[in-house]
Amino acid sequence: MNFLAHCLIAEQAAAALPDGSDQHDTAMLVAGGFLGDFLKGPVPTHLPRALEQGVRLHRRIDAFSNSNAAIRRSCNRFPQSLRRLAPPLVDIVADHLLARQWQQHHHLPLNEFSRQTYLQIDASAAHLPPHGIEFLQWMQNHDLLASYHSWETTCRGMRSVTRRLQRTELNREIETCLPGLLQDLAEDFDDYFPQLLAHATDWVSAAQQHS
Repeated sequence: MNFLAHCLIAEQAAAALPDGSDQHDTAMLVAGGFLGDFLKGPVPTHLPRALEQGVRLHRRIDAFSNSNAAIRRSCNRFPQSLRRLAPPLVDIVADHLLARQWQQHHHLPLNEFSRQTYLQIDASAAHLPPHGIEFLQWMQNHDLLASYHSWETTCRGMRSVTRRLQRTELNREIETCLPGLLQDLAEDFDDYFPQLLAHATDWVSAAQQHS
């Protein structure tokens, strides 16, 4: 999953935190959902407990996604020439689909959720590496989370993938084929996203019981 999905899943999974947990714990769980993209290797032992749990939850979601049948089905919908890039493309499309049906998943409007999430991440930004802080500033300046409903934002995210992998020659093919795949990808999303939410909540609940 990509940034919007990770942050929403972390917030929803916070419902499994024990009674008496405060908003600070929820905020750090959400922040960990963002930090997980920038902290590689072993999870640092100096992180506050809820933030560490948020990073571990991020990794748990990624592992579950990699083995999920509906997500594999989405990846296999792409032409063979794009199949190796399909997993990160599906992640980006998932954020777009989530933004399109946001009211089904959260009581706050998307722009309010995005503002709240930036504040939550900011509170833990000291634990980000420099490139993570730079990206967070860019994300806030462009309100990336709230702009995922835009197809142009979605395409820009996919172009960032091809640029990072030095496969920019595939941009035209990606942007040509995706509109025709979108309805099927949306049906897959409606299958796998509730599974991700349930798995994340169960994982947080089990982690609390073993802590």
